[in-house]
Amino acid sequence: MNDPATCKHLRQQLIAKDQDAEYVECLDCGAILESDELDEPPGFDESLSDA
Repeated sequence: MNDPATCKHLRQQLIAKDQDAEYVECLDCGAILESDELDEPPGFDESLSDA
């Protein structure tokens, strides 16, 4: 397992979801994170105005 402080959390698995939040587990370091804590994936630069 990697150190959660330095891990980029690129591989994730959804573990729980409710009305207010979604929680994922990082498959590399084992950290449990709220999906709102994560940045968008690199290279993703679309906005709703592009739709």
